[in-house]
Amino acid sequence: MKKTIAIILAMLTLLTSLVFTASVTTAASGVTLSYSFSGDEASKAGYAEGTISLTVNDSSSAGNYYLYWADNTKALDGYRYIATLNVASGSTGTYKMLDHTAIPPKATQVIAIKGSSVPSNKNVSAAAGTYAIPQNKILNTGNAIYNFGAFSDPQLANDSYGESRYPHDETHWAKALETFSQRDVDFLVSSGDIVNDQNGGQTYAAEYKRYQKILADSSYSNPVWECNGNHDVHVNWQGSAPVLNGPFVLGTGIDSKAESIKANKAYFEITEPTTGDHFIFMAQEGGFYSNQGDQFTTTQLNWLEGLLKKYHGDGKNIFILEHANIEGWGSGDKASSPFYYDLGMTTSQASVKRFVQLMETYKECIIVTGHTHLELSAHLNYSDNNGTSAVMMHNSAIGGVRRLINGSVNRDPVLGLTEGYLVDVYNNCVIFNGANLYSNEIMPDCTYIIETSTSALETQAPTPAPTQAPTPAPTQEPTKKPNLYGDADLDGKVAITDATLIQLHLAKHETITDEGLVNAMVAGSDKLTIMDATLIQQYLAQIFDKFPVELNEVVAVLDEDAAVTGADDFATLLSTAKKELSGSYAYSSYDQYQAVKKYVKELEKSGDTSTAAYNKLSTLYKELTDIITATGGTSSGDVGDSIDVYFTNIPNWSSVYAYVWGDSGNNSWPGEAMDYVGTNSQSQKIYKITLPTGKYNNIIFSNGSGTQTVDLTLGATNNQGYYTTTQTNGKYNCATYTYTP
Repeated sequence: MKKTIAIILAMLTLLTSLVFTASVTTAASGVTLSYSFSGDEASKAGYAEGTISLTVNDSSSAGNYYLYWADNTKALDGYRYIATLNVASGSTGTYKMLDHTAIPPKATQVIAIKGSSVPSNKNVSAAAGTYAIPQNKILNTGNAIYNFGAFSDPQLANDSYGESRYPHDETHWAKALETFSQRDVDFLVSSGDIVNDQNGGQTYAAEYKRYQKILADSSYSNPVWECNGNHDVHVNWQGSAPVLNGPFVLGTGIDSKAESIKANKAYFEITEPTTGDHFIFMAQEGGFYSNQGDQFTTTQLNWLEGLLKKYHGDGKNIFILEHANIEGWGSGDKASSPFYYDLGMTTSQASVKRFVQLMETYKECIIVTGHTHLELSAHLNYSDNNGTSAVMMHNSAIGGVRRLINGSVNRDPVLGLTEGYLVDVYNNCVIFNGANLYSNEIMPDCTYIIETSTSALETQAPTPAPTQAPTPAPTQEPTKKPNLYGDADLDGKVAITDATLIQLHLAKHETITDEGLVNAMVAGSDKLTIMDATLIQQYLAQIFDKFPVELNEVVAVLDEDAAVTGADDFATLLSTAKKELSGSYAYSSYDQYQAVKKYVKELEKSGDTSTAAYNKLSTLYKELTDIITATGGTSSGDVGDSIDVYFTNIPNWSSVYAYVWGDSGNNSWPGEAMDYVGTNSQSQKIYKITLPTGKYNNIIFSNGSGTQTVDLTLGATNNQGYYTTTQTNGKYNCATYTYTP
């Protein structure tokens, strides 16, 4: 009986090998290219795990080859080569695709192109060898429901303090934003460490301001949400009691609500509007050293567990953004090489142990971490702990990617090496496309597929009410007029199915009727493009309430009796909003700032003066000013070229000095003597200094000879007043007030 079973097992093994070992294509050049799929998902579509083999059959074909994913005509656009193989005559070179690496949805074959450098001609006709992907392995997902960018560890340093570890941080962050903009991602999520914290409290404000300024100046205008990393929460490198960093908690992601900012909590959740998928953003609360002390408070873990219980089994994706990985558990951090110093959290911490237990209970979660800075090409990016837990995806870094060279971690900075993920969400899977965000290239060996389940919400958007009969947009049928903008499938409503139909039409899988085409061209162009599908998705997410084509058609003048607060006409409102944006990025939460920034750009481009658009801008503008006020800024609009800062001299120093520093340097210790302006109702003397707006980020008040306050954050707020309270290590803490001249 045992012998019979053994024979049957052997036959099954042989049959499996026959089914999942790739057929080969031999080119006339003498090159044979083959692909043997392996692993638990060898029979599943989209899974690339296995071995690609290239055999050189004659001496004239020996040399270096570049392997690419390709469609029927050429290598896929936007993808780097899979690998390079240098093969001698009569030899075989191999490259192994690892567990859960993905076959791109548009790939139908692998091609090998010979060359000593990256080839310029990547057409299939130029390939020395080709391999046709079996039909059962091709991933037929259609178009993504939505996409997002995932990044970690920009770690912007304040160069004025001599930081040289990340010399390309600002350039890399700007280039990453350019890539995210070009890829048209719907939003960004971060796994933390926005700043470097080179000098603790002295550089926090300057580093955060630099991060925000680069974002404000970029072409990227969609939301950005971040979790808290260890560099974001600790204000002292020397082991003192850690505290949540005020500028980060008050001025970044949160969830665009003034009440959340006022609550001073650093963890929050976001619901993706197209599908209802869940994005949970956690925060390290235990200090700078991730392996020391409990990183998550009981309150935060209770909050997390409550959300997981609520969302379990609802058919939606659950993404958890968290900073530090866990030593010996999950991806990016192993107990052996390249684990090179105490980076990871440890399960000896009770909070981390509880977090692991939650992830072993709610296996449908996808956790995205950062922290190590380790390059994606080290291939420590995917883990579900052998099927026992949620999937943990390791992200690399924007600033200071660390390379794995001969088994050791190399920290030398490399210009042009900045990494993250371009994530595509489909009905039945999520694909994390590992990418060099500097060169805007997807790295096939660092791209992963995760089986999930979600679906688009069938939410009907409100029908816009035009102020007058619209003039038809230019189309192939100029005599036709739109029935309902966005209604590509002519079912009488605007829904996600319309965006999907446009994508299928452009891919030549479906055909839109002539009448549907008129409805579908919402961008105002004379032809249908993917932008029309994107705009419909944004419309359904209520980012705006008029399509660009409608804004272009509006010619009505704003009714001066519309009673829009703060402006008499459209030009005044737009000008005021632009001034507010230019001075308030350091205060507003990013997603709210980005929403206003995007809408202002749209209005400026279109010249819209309709009441509906006017009111929309007014609402967004009010929300922005609420955020600015909650984070300690001013909502008075343009503060001008200078600000006045006041100090109430409760310690009764004989003289008061203000030492300031920031992006533009400092004014030399102990600073400038402040001017006496008078006394308050308690007969306390008040002093003033006038400073250039936005030039300095921090301030210290002192008596000029040793007695001083702690380091204080200085914003672009006019008439900001400070007064002393308690003392810490001999230095005065301060509270703030608004001085009324």
